[in-house]
Amino acid sequence: MHPIELTLKCLPDSRDGVLNMSNIALDLNITSSNTKNDVFELAARLASSKLFEDYMIYEKDGECWFGGGIERSVTLYADRLESSYKGQSLVVEATDKTLFELLNTELSSWEGAWQANGWACFELAYAVNEPNVLNDDEQAGKVPLLFLSQPKAIVSLGQHTPEIQTKDESLKQKINELLNTPKVSNASTNGVSIPDSEEYKQWVNNSLTQIEKGTLEKVILSRKLKLDFSPDFVATWLRGRKENTPARSFSLNLGDWQASGFSPELVMSIDKNRIVTTEPLAGTRRRDGIFAEDISRFNELYRDPKETHEHAISVFLATNELKAVCHEPSIVVRRFMERKERGSVQHLASTVCGELKDGLNPWDAFASLFPSVTASGIPKKPAFKEIRRNEVESRGLYAGAVLRLSHDGTFDAALVLRSLLGHKGKSWLQAGAGIVSNSTPERELTETTEKLSSVAPWVMKQMA
Repeated sequence: MHPIELTLKCLPDSRDGVLNMSNIALDLNITSSNTKNDVFELAARLASSKLFEDYMIYEKDGECWFGGGIERSVTLYADRLESSYKGQSLVVEATDKTLFELLNTELSSWEGAWQANGWACFELAYAVNEPNVLNDDEQAGKVPLLFLSQPKAIVSLGQHTPEIQTKDESLKQKINELLNTPKVSNASTNGVSIPDSEEYKQWVNNSLTQIEKGTLEKVILSRKLKLDFSPDFVATWLRGRKENTPARSFSLNLGDWQASGFSPELVMSIDKNRIVTTEPLAGTRRRDGIFAEDISRFNELYRDPKETHEHAISVFLATNELKAVCHEPSIVVRRFMERKERGSVQHLASTVCGELKDGLNPWDAFASLFPSVTASGIPKKPAFKEIRRNEVESRGLYAGAVLRLSHDGTFDAALVLRSLLGHKGKSWLQAGAGIVSNSTPERELTETTEKLSSVAPWVMKQMA
């Protein structure tokens, strides 16, 4: 007997948009509560095995795509593109072409029905839009800003039997054996305490001064929470995914970055019909899982002029960014200021779509939308300078994107928030908040704490 899963759809009241117990629609779905967990366990087993040094799990709605190993790769720096295939390397300097034009040319040369995975660092936006904001190492081309690879093996895990794609029959057999051999985790729950930060409150005050001067309208500032132990990235993803409700989730060890995250929103997706979708989230309140209390906090959020203004201007900018790359009559706001549950928090959420213009490719759309407005600011260029002025270190993968794309033009880019991050032996959590004219340092610090709570309790410690 399968348990009944209840999906609650909260519909705005026709009078004032708030939610109450009388306007809740119930959907009854007969599903197995173990199905998704089984899929997650299999994906984690592949990632934590010694079969692949490089891997990526990318999950949407309970279905996992796993890419293991590297068949070929491409890396973008601020001044060049480097590609590697069958032991041969190629370097193309960025002179008369933009970085995304170089990247599209390279990918257009890939033969066959390829799929690729990878990541884009936040500072890629600096290189493309505001190069003078790059630090010395980034300007000198010492820091990779984007990495893509075609895996040696791809495993699709969902409702049906796992599907394995690889040219190597021996590798396929090993994957089959691995999927049918239970693995015992050697990680233990550690959890991370979340301290206050007087420094962060000072950053907020600094930005409020700039907003008052009229140099920008909104900026997202983030703070890091560095770990003093070695986390288990795969075990953290497995545990945290069971406790979160992300738009996408991922775990990767790829191109010198490690990450496990529970992305609350898309930077961008493109389907086979060339429909571009972006999903700005702005406006946040705590979520405890006690329904009546959560709805009460959401109603407070919905009525808050600061939060609704912040959300509305984010949707406005996302719409304008789509106008640059989509047929204008096709652009629609399909959903506006809905309630989205994302782990320990709930958000105001909207969905904006449009049809990609003829002659443009997915990288044109990505260039227009990246980085997400909800993780950078408005206008973006002054926000970049404000972020660099306050945040001590480069963001790297934080507020960047994890990417999955294909030869057929489909493209999915998840915003890297609510994530455990690792680079060159260091690991940390990171979260930010949107500062606008009527923000307060105390509230924005609280918001970062609420967002960190979506990941911090589920961090798993790597056992010796």
